[in-house]
Amino acid sequence: MYAPLLVVAGFAVVTTLIAWSRWLAGRRWAAAGNLLLALLATALVTMAWPVLQHLSSYQPAVRGQAVAEVFFERVGAGRFRATLTRLPSGRMQVFELAGGEWRIEARALGWSPRAAALGLRPRYRLERLSARPAGTAGGTAGAVTFVLEEPRGRDVWLLASTASDWSRIVQPSMLEGTWQPMDHVVRFEVRLEDAALAVRPRSSPDGDAGAPGR
Repeated sequence: MYAPLLVVAGFAVVTTLIAWSRWLAGRRWAAAGNLLLALLATALVTMAWPVLQHLSSYQPAVRGQAVAEVFFERVGAGRFRATLTRLPSGRMQVFELAGGEWRIEARALGWSPRAAALGLRPRYRLERLSARPAGTAGGTAGAVTFVLEEPRGRDVWLLASTASDWSRIVQPSMLEGTWQPMDHVVRFEVRLEDAALAVRPRSSPDGDAGAPGR
């Protein structure tokens, strides 16, 4: 993802050196032209780098793909240890949740037809894991939420949600899983759907919910 910008950055360095050599040779106008190109390339890298840094926290989105597994173990009265495993990378995060129900949410990025024509494809990022008391009505009322990704770079999703210029290129959306019960030694699989996350209990071949990596 960073390769094109690294090429542009290298072009800026080379063009700056050429401008300096032409200045020393007394070719002032040629030096000014090369310096202008170097400044434009530098400005492009400066503006685009934070955007790519943010996009690097997203993964390619394919409908129906499994993106995570969540495994629960009871550690006390109304308290559970939740192990979230990212798929296919296998990266794990562990949380301690209180309550009886949980939900996971993800950000999704779509693209305008012009942006898609340049090769940009839909992407997603797991965003929040929430827990609430069992039987709670009213969505997130009384829920405790954990952020799954640290902020990095320039938040393209937020910009597209609030700024019309970005919304012409990026189509942001939020994907939500349904509230699911927490129980001891239960594992769930999370899959991408068009406008939501499909969350289903996953059982091992012997019929019991399996532990992580089983």
